[in-house]
Amino acid sequence: MSASSFARRAVSAARWRWAMARYRAGRFQPKRLLGEAQGGEIAIIVCLWNRRERIDAILTQLDAQQDTRIRLLFWNNRPADAAYYREHIAAYRPHGAIAEVSLFTSRVNVGGLGRFFVARKLHQEGYRGAFLMLDDDQDVSDHLVTDLLAASGPHTIAGFWAWTMDGDYWARRPAEPGDRVSYVGTGGCACDIDIVADTSFFTDLPRYFAFLEDVWMCGYARKRGWRLRKVDTPIEFVLDETNQHHSLAELKAEFYRYLQLDDSAA
Repeated sequence: MSASSFARRAVSAARWRWAMARYRAGRFQPKRLLGEAQGGEIAIIVCLWNRRERIDAILTQLDAQQDTRIRLLFWNNRPADAAYYREHIAAYRPHGAIAEVSLFTSRVNVGGLGRFFVARKLHQEGYRGAFLMLDDDQDVSDHLVTDLLAASGPHTIAGFWAWTMDGDYWARRPAEPGDRVSYVGTGGCACDIDIVADTSFFTDLPRYFAFLEDVWMCGYARKRGWRLRKVDTPIEFVLDETNQHHSLAELKAEFYRYLQLDDSAA
């Protein structure tokens, strides 16, 4: 490795450690851009990366949710898109479920862990019960929140993208609604906010697997006896060509095996 390459890696590692320590301690502040929560709203956290054209659809679909009030929190991992998001969020005129919209832009791309940093901050502020997560490549119905909350509960993760594994990440079977499962994806799920009650959720995650927060969430929860279950709710994936899972497929399988070995040794 050249001296310049080594230096770049050292700087990158230092920036990562700085971000991890800062964010898990709650030393960041999402900026409120729209409305103001009054208390009692359901928190929905969305991670943003490379689909900025989706912001208007996300706002519209979540504002259309039935019989609920929403506090919507965005974590943006791409600073170049921050102005675009701020402009579009500020221009939106909520007329339904959305009570407040906030945005935080990270100088370091921490991937989907950003969702859980926001959840940790909410937990520190006293939020309890289920929070919801949505990916920016998902179109949802107007009863998404109702469906997810109906399946949620203490020490429960309930979601749309749910599978039963047969010893390996890719040896999996689709689950039926209500089934207890091995894996629930972060996009389109409700999770008990106690998942981040302890900082071990962040400190025990190996850096090598840090962008596989979905596999980690499930492994961390299973090891603690949580219930993972399938929810029947209509969700459609869009912009599949931008999905990073294509490049992470083998790493996900490796991490799942790593966690399985860890579980068996416990």
